[in-house]
Amino acid sequence: MTDPVLVADDRREPALAGEGLLIDRFLPRFDVTLIVHVVADASIAETWRAVRELDVMRIRSPLMDAAMFVRSVPAVLARRLNGAGPAEPPAELKLFGGGVALPGWLPLGETPGREVVLGAVGRFWQPDIEWYDVQGMTPDDFAGFTEPGWGRIAAGLSLRPYGPSRTLVTYEARTATTDSRSARRFARYWWLVRPFARTVMRAALRTIRQDAESLVDGHPNETASPGGRVNRWLYRGGRPQGLARALNRGAALIYAAGVLRHRVVTLEVPGRRTGRLVRVPLVVADHDGDRYLVAMLGAQTQWVRNVRAVDGHVLLRHGRREAVRLEEVATELRPPILRRYLACAPGARAHIPVDRRAPVEDFAQVAPDIPVFRIVAEPATDE
Repeated sequence: MTDPVLVADDRREPALAGEGLLIDRFLPRFDVTLIVHVVADASIAETWRAVRELDVMRIRSPLMDAAMFVRSVPAVLARRLNGAGPAEPPAELKLFGGGVALPGWLPLGETPGREVVLGAVGRFWQPDIEWYDVQGMTPDDFAGFTEPGWGRIAAGLSLRPYGPSRTLVTYEARTATTDSRSARRFARYWWLVRPFARTVMRAALRTIRQDAESLVDGHPNETASPGGRVNRWLYRGGRPQGLARALNRGAALIYAAGVLRHRVVTLEVPGRRTGRLVRVPLVVADHDGDRYLVAMLGAQTQWVRNVRAVDGHVLLRHGRREAVRLEEVATELRPPILRRYLACAPGARAHIPVDRRAPVEDFAQVAPDIPVFRIVAEPATDE
């Protein structure tokens, strides 16, 4: 009797075998490769949208943050030895256009709704990565690049159906060096960083999956997502509960030290009743050349009341100490700032009932209830 499972597999095999990968066009031969997968409970269209709108600055995990901090130490030390201040990270870093581009990377190819590949050339094994200038380089130039002393990375994200309503997302990163000396140096480096590279790739896929699953019929539904429910539980009643307070204390220390790359600060303000210094971790939203702090929980937030009690004169810490005055923004000017804030602060989306991609006009409905403060530098003193 013929096995029906084998028959079914035989019928599928020619189609599967005939599907090539776009990444093979640009880096078919490589020294190492790393592949990770995730299944998103979303359609291919929704998952593709999440891929196209992926913001690198939102990719987070504790191990990734630690790895990125360690990786950035040589560059930070070099800047300080040269008398330069810390580099200000962008609030948004899109892989596929919009905002600041990734240094050293260029788009190689795309199959809409299915696969996209990026490429980079650099000396990754150095303490401070040196990126090759790819401006003007074409995908064919990348595929044929042979200049000694460099390495090439091809990073591909591909989507495949996984049952009737889910999507398999695959992230593959291939690296090839251009000469034997570079190959030896990269091999030593790869032995050390491979676990961290896998962590970064998995964190990226988790972000894509969460973004894709937050879409309902192609529209964001962030307040109904698991992350949104957890955020509301942590701040139930409009105030941080025990676990949230503990997490905030830890985040305040990290933000103040300037460890994380994304734009966050620790606000320091005296308590209006006790006079003791209160530290609050906050996300900074940039808009039209200015910086803003937003009270996602509304006007009764304790730090808002404390700021008003000292007429806005506070300190911000983010790797350095900054004396500022927080000027409250008029209600009618808040909508575009609130929209930008939701782009910068994913954790706030469960508390502000407007889709971050909605027209600015939609934010006028909630603007009266959400205080916004412009950050203004205090005049320097002669101390």
